Amino acid sequence: MKTSIKISILYVFVGILWIFGSDILVLYFFQGIDPSILTRYQSFKGVLFVVLTGSLLYYLMDKHYRYLDGKVQELEKANIKIEKERIKSEHARNQLDQFILVASNELVEPVRQSHGFLELFIRKNKDNLPEKSISFLELTLDNFYKIKDVIQDLVEFSQLTEEREVPQLVDLNEVLEKAVHLNSRKFGGGKIDLKKGNLPMIKGDYKRFLQLFDHLLNNAFNFRDPSRPLKIEISVSSADGYQTIAVKDNGIGIESENLDSIFYILQQYDQGLIKRGSGMGLAICKKIIEDAGGKIWATSVLGDGSTFYFTVKEMVSGSKTEDE
Repeated sequence: MKTSIKISILYVFVGILWIFGSDILVLYFFQGIDPSILTRYQSFKGVLFVVLTGSLLYYLMDKHYRYLDGKVQELEKANIKIEKERIKSEHARNQLDQFILVASNELVEPVRQSHGFLELFIRKNKDNLPEKSISFLELTLDNFYKIKDVIQDLVEFSQLTEEREVPQLVDLNEVLEKAVHLNSRKFGGGKIDLKKGNLPMIKGDYKRFLQLFDHLLNNAFNFRDPSRPLKIEISVSSADGYQTIAVKDNGIGIESENLDSIFYILQQYDQGLIKRGSGMGLAICKKIIEDAGGKIWATSVLGDGSTFYFTVKEMVSGSKTEDE
């Protein structure tokens, strides 16, 4: 019950009790008294009632305001603490981003040189070394590729925390077409059947959504089933002011217990001794979608493929015309 209601009920109760109780007492003690004197007693009683009830109200209101003041001070202290933690967290995040950028720049050149030297060594000595040794060297060479991918994706992820560009009108059909074009050389080596519905216009960052589709397409490619041509189907549905875009593939699929962890940083899906991808792509996708106010999740059937869903805010009718 609200404090104001409690005070009002108490005031009414005390007032009724005073009126009837004081009248009974006056009639009992002053029977047969002069009416003029009785009138003065009644006036005195009324004044006393006002003074007492005013004092009671003052006490109750003062107590209530003291309680509110205490709560306000607690909230102010909590806000100050939260602000300090926010500043500390932001400072730590900035330091981490700076560390990732510096470390990646320092690592890129040695990795590139080592990769080049090893590739040259294999090419010149392929006929002179045992086949098993060549296999081990080629495996090492492949690991250099993976290190380069991890470094690039770490830099890309750290840059997502930087200040975003002003949202603009983005045609996801154009974004997807661009992502496919950027990966045309990679996809050209295998048979890919890509089908899509008419993707929506949204308000967002073109570059980030290009990153999103790039990583989703690469994820489908990396986890394809080599025994069958890769099929990717992209569809759209709408509900509750959001549009849900589904990217479905017929790859190797994901075990159900791994469906949440795949969106964490440096989490790689293992299938036997196979580790595919850098472990950063889906974490980048998650960051992009959540920054845009949406959600991302996945469903999968092991051996049949996976479907990645993400939501984007539906364009308000007339927004396109206003922007144009």
